[in-house]
Amino acid sequence: MSDDDYIAWGKQSNNTELSGADGDPLFRLLDEDEGFDALFEVPFGLKHAKDLRVVMRHSVAVAGDRREELTHNPLFCPAFAAFALGFAVGLAQAHRLRHLGVRASLGRMSRRQADACEAWGVEIATYFLATVDEDGIFGKASDFDLYGIPHRWRLVADDRRLETFGLLKECVERGNRAAHAWFEDETADVPPHFLDALANFVDAYPNQNFE
Repeated sequence: MSDDDYIAWGKQSNNTELSGADGDPLFRLLDEDEGFDALFEVPFGLKHAKDLRVVMRHSVAVAGDRREELTHNPLFCPAFAAFALGFAVGLAQAHRLRHLGVRASLGRMSRRQADACEAWGVEIATYFLATVDEDGIFGKASDFDLYGIPHRWRLVADDRRLETFGLLKECVERGNRAAHAWFEDETADVPPHFLDALANFVDAYPNQNFE
């Protein structure tokens, strides 16, 4: 499938997803803030945003049950955001690879295709994190009451606050690998990938805060 055909098909998918959303709060910002219109330009962007929300909610629930101290940690927010970014990029890559018409690998993508997938993933993750900032992962009250998650999502948008955390790249990479595995097999267990990435990140900065 050509890039142009893929993009056109993906945009039609967005229209279908939105028309069948039935008031899904995930898409509320698309109606309220024109700044997020770019998501409509991402092929299959709305479907990927829905998948990202489901996977990240499940991953957080498992992390909270198994390692409660990690979801309470002030470094939870940047680790969550980095993993979500990697997962979103991975979704865009895996979906495009499936429709290239061959048993393709990332190495066989053109530079243009690879750059496009990365840009699409960033848009998906940015929108998803904006909804988390607005409404929380499960709801602001539930996030804190059930998992102790601090509401510091606005800080994630400040690059200066992230510069000292070099290991965020590993969280992104772990999210990317998890997305490819999950896309090939939706029974693949993503929470352990998230839990390991979160634990390694927190352990690497035992005396560092995020504020």
